[in-house]
Amino acid sequence: MPIILELYELKNLCAEMAELGAANYAKRIAPANDLISQREAYREFQECRVKKWVQRGTVSTTRGGASIRSKVLYSRAELLAADKSEKLNTLINK
Repeated sequence: MPIILELYELKNLCAEMAELGAANYAKRIAPANDLISQREAYREFQECRVKKWVQRGTVSTTRGGASIRSKVLYSRAELLAADKSEKLNTLINK
């Protein structure tokens, strides 16, 4: 079964994958700059979606320190990958 995409969908998909590639490159060059706080992740990608990704194991978390009360941090590249894969899934499985 062939996958049929509109031209604008393909253009947007290419741009989003380039953005994901740039995020992964930035993560490789400066890993500390890739980490964002839980609050920022919730604001940028919506709380319910981030929680779903963590529950599924799509996105992992780290702590900013040894304490149980230390900040929960997320990789922006992982969050972008989860976001783009969901979008790609909806485009392919229309």
